[in-house]
Amino acid sequence: MSELDFTSILLRKNSLRKAVEEASIADLEKVLADLTEIKAEKLAQKEAEEAAEAERLEAIKKIQEQMAELGLSADDIAAQTAGKTGKKGKVPAKYRLIDADGKPHEWSGRGRMPKVFEERINKGASKEDFLIVN
Repeated sequence: MSELDFTSILLRKNSLRKAVEEASIADLEKVLADLTEIKAEKLAQKEAEEAAEAERLEAIKKIQEQMAELGLSADDIAAQTAGKTGKKGKVPAKYRLIDADGKPHEWSGRGRMPKVFEERINKGASKEDFLIVN
């Protein structure tokens, strides 16, 4: 039985009645107790989420009040943090080689070594042979 079928049975009284017609009173009481416990857990989880959201909104309100007292706006904060995403951009090539077809290949020295460089090193060259000298 799929989850959808199970949910469909639980949500329709006649389907539920048919599904439990062979169950004993003790079994039905156990199911009822389990459902009551699950309901209480869900309610507690919902209350905790609502409390956390209320706390978050209160913190935002306090920060907005502090910003207003100091004459700051969200744009002021955004201007100070613009460009500070932590990403450093593209790393310049440190190594270069020209293949047999005359095509240049460059590598920053970071990450996995390109196959072209790997093949040349396996034939006896060293990485230093491909250093780009400025």
